[in-house]
Amino acid sequence: MFADPAASTFDVIVIGAGAGGICAAVAAARSGARTLLAERGSSVGGTGVHAPVGLVCQFYARDGRPVNTGIHRELFTEAYDSWHGTFADTDPVPVYDEAVLAARYRRLVAAEPQLTVWTDARMTAVERDGRRIIAVAFADGRRASSAWWVDGTADGELGALAGARFAKGRPSDGRMMTATLTFRVSGIRLDLLRRPDIRTWGGIRSLRKELTPLFAELKAAGGTTNLRRSVLCFPTVDGQGALFNSTAVARVDPTVPGSVEVGRAEAERQVHELLSAVRRHPAMAGVALDSIAPWLGVREGRRIIGDHVLTGDECLGEARFADMVAACAYSVDIHDPDGSDGRMTEIPGSGYYHIPWRSLIAADLDNLLLGSRCMSGDFIAHSSYRVISGVTAIGQAAGTAAALASTGGLPDARVLPAAAIQSALHTAGQFVEA
Repeated sequence: MFADPAASTFDVIVIGAGAGGICAAVAAARSGARTLLAERGSSVGGTGVHAPVGLVCQFYARDGRPVNTGIHRELFTEAYDSWHGTFADTDPVPVYDEAVLAARYRRLVAAEPQLTVWTDARMTAVERDGRRIIAVAFADGRRASSAWWVDGTADGELGALAGARFAKGRPSDGRMMTATLTFRVSGIRLDLLRRPDIRTWGGIRSLRKELTPLFAELKAAGGTTNLRRSVLCFPTVDGQGALFNSTAVARVDPTVPGSVEVGRAEAERQVHELLSAVRRHPAMAGVALDSIAPWLGVREGRRIIGDHVLTGDECLGEARFADMVAACAYSVDIHDPDGSDGRMTEIPGSGYYHIPWRSLIAADLDNLLLGSRCMSGDFIAHSSYRVISGVTAIGQAAGTAAALASTGGLPDARVLPAAAIQSALHTAGQFVEA
């Protein structure tokens, strides 16, 4: 329920209402915990709503099993019904509309009587007692206290404010992946494309190939600062338009004041530069610019150091952990901090890896769990689990664990056995393997 009650003490408090934070809060509330979800913005939804790419990222194992069957499935029902994780030319591209996703997020949180949502709640201070967070103060004067906390922010804001150690960017210089401003066009003359079926993987790949030479000419003429080398876009849900995930701005750091705003201004220039280039294609000549995303899509921020730092080698090695509480099937997808298009490496073999409970426990605190892309991992691992299919599973696990710890009156997250979390997740319908 959306409210601002006088009571400010909760069993579980989740900071950040993006995909991870929402799933953490809903999971905690469904587990019986009086839960607060606090969001600094004016609405819930996060990057998937305010900086959409339109694509439902891979959540299937190589054998066709979904490895995220929890709250993620409630959000993207169509993708589960119509797509089975394959990328043949005739397979559909699993896409979503951000307005529909935003509405589902709102319904999801509104349906939970144990869940309170505070928006416009910007943290200003964290109160600690030794290794435990006990309260948070907000800019509007509100204060909330709890025994259990989940950092559901994209950039590890709660952990950092509480004094937890963190890492940023690649190890060599701390630079982060490029940021992207997405935009949507409609009115494509499909009959003028080599393959008009852009709702399929073959069709959308063909469209990208047709548009990339026009973009290359723009770059060769010095007409853009865009660091990409090719055009990346996905079909809209109706198959009549496209959402372009094809701008690239380097040196954006969301933890540095002003950095995102400067990056967005550059990216918006790139939107119009790219649009002018692709409109030279006959099928694109009359397209309308329907929207530019409200937010710059920033791919990384702080990674809070946990009891275990998940590594890229573990992801690409199909890691299996006895204390697994989530799984991820998305590729290692690095958008090169220096520019170019980066590299994408599929998870080999089974096509997925485990995320361990230890990576969701902040190493420097006893009652802070990590429920978003800020979980404990290295630069390479983060490039995989950072997407919604990974983050929703991470958030659901963290919220479930926080509720169990609260119910049990536990003094330290490390006392909670992974088996108890796995059992609760299994009961809730989530994919788990012990």
